[in-house]
Amino acid sequence: MMPLQIDFQQNALCPADIACDAALPLIQTMMASTWQQAVAQGRALSLPQAQQFRVCIRFVDLAESRALNQSYRGRDYPTNVLSFTTNMLDEAHCLDLGDLVICGACLVQEAADQGKAASDHFLHLVLHGMLHLIGYDHEFEADAETMESLEVAVLKEVGVQDPYEVIVDE
Repeated sequence: MMPLQIDFQQNALCPADIACDAALPLIQTMMASTWQQAVAQGRALSLPQAQQFRVCIRFVDLAESRALNQSYRGRDYPTNVLSFTTNMLDEAHCLDLGDLVICGACLVQEAADQGKAASDHFLHLVLHGMLHLIGYDHEFEADAETMESLEVAVLKEVGVQDPYEVIVDE
């Protein structure tokens, strides 16, 4: 995968436990690995004319997350991450993959409920959303298994535990 540019928006709504600048190299590593596997599986096109890729990650509050989830998915509740695919190549040969909308409050609550670090859960949500941007989905069981196994493998490469592992309090 070519270089990945990430534009963060509304950082004031980013949870305090997450340092976007520090996460950037990990996100780039995850996406390089993901892109290679996606191309190998025939799930993503190799685009020789693209010299770099761009994604916008926008942090939102519960109200905006709920409104977007209602508008675009017909679900009247806030959600952790939404993906909006663009796939537009600009004149500078930068492919805009799309936008990820992450609800910081949902992220923090889910991480606490699951006994996970918010920073690890953030990386999982970014990876999950980016997989949607390049064509992965989980509507059917086989697709979900493919997507989840890729998430587990890629997150392991950057030191994040299996996000689907159930943590049991003793």
